[in-house]
Amino acid sequence: MKRFISICCGLMLVLGMIQAGDACTSIRIKTADGLVFYARTMEGGFDFHSQVTVIPQGTAFQGTLPDNTSKGLKWTAKYGVVGMNAFGQPLLSDGINEKGLTVGNLLFPGYAGYQPFDPQKANITLTQYEVATWLLSNYATVAEVRQALGQVRVVQGPTATCGILPLHFCVHDPQGNSLVIEYVQGKLHIYNNPLGVMTNSPAFDWMTTYLSNFVNLSALNVPRLDLGGVAVKQFGQGSGMLGLPGEYTPPSRLVRMVALTQAALPVQGAAAGLNLAMTIINNVDIPRGAVREKETKGMMYDITQWVVAADLANKKYYFHTYDNKNWRYVDLGKALQGAKGIKYLPIDNPPEYPEVSAPR
Repeated sequence: MKRFISICCGLMLVLGMIQAGDACTSIRIKTADGLVFYARTMEGGFDFHSQVTVIPQGTAFQGTLPDNTSKGLKWTAKYGVVGMNAFGQPLLSDGINEKGLTVGNLLFPGYAGYQPFDPQKANITLTQYEVATWLLSNYATVAEVRQALGQVRVVQGPTATCGILPLHFCVHDPQGNSLVIEYVQGKLHIYNNPLGVMTNSPAFDWMTTYLSNFVNLSALNVPRLDLGGVAVKQFGQGSGMLGLPGEYTPPSRLVRMVALTQAALPVQGAAAGLNLAMTIINNVDIPRGAVREKETKGMMYDITQWVVAADLANKKYYFHTYDNKNWRYVDLGKALQGAKGIKYLPIDNPPEYPEVSAPR
């Protein structure tokens, strides 16, 4: 276990040092017939080598302490989980469990500040990068998550090997409930998230206030203006959304996702709900070169490395990557059936484009 923690923290150091990887976005969609779908993007300027990770019920974990020892909270997975990892390690940045709960890590630079470490409470302590795995493997609903958060201590992982790695968390359940979890200046903050949208910094309460700058946005085209005999009219469709931010800063992505999730017409059924979630989340895809950061070793190009979508009712976890836009999925029940240990499924398959030149 100690060797695993050392490897994992060495990899987390790389993540924590990258400043250009804070463009993650998550949304929640509810259909007219009560189905819930979740989607999120993962951005970064280097390859995380992510894999779909299958964690069966009964898998044992133990939390890490700031001194890099695995002497923290012990738990055994109550529920099986499927999600995305990084660098081949069994810690998840995103996932869904067999009860339909979804959890995602999103970067929270400049604001994350975890709870102070108390040696007397080491047995209920875990680090920020273990939170998603802990929640997914133990809880079925947002209400259970809210209650459980007060019973543990989430501390900064060992900075000598892990860097700062600022994270906050989104949680959704099949009933449509949503939470945002943030640790700021050593205190836990839990926000109800009725809009179901989350991005990065600043803090979530600031983000919701920022929405007031866009109360004029509407899905309805604006009417023609008559100004002293001069007719001023729209150039084309979409004039009600004039001013909708189109760049990739976290506040602008949040506004864009709120506008689109709220403007989209209600749909019914699993196929339509999934399609809507996939359609909306693709509006924040970052092509290579559109977001750049000057680093000491050269230019860093942030891209949308992978995107996931989850059907919380049918327990299906969909994904596509930057190099393969074809959606693929893992059926949670089938993946967990007979699983005896953690297993990994590759996501870097080459794309396939079926030819339909000739009629059938």
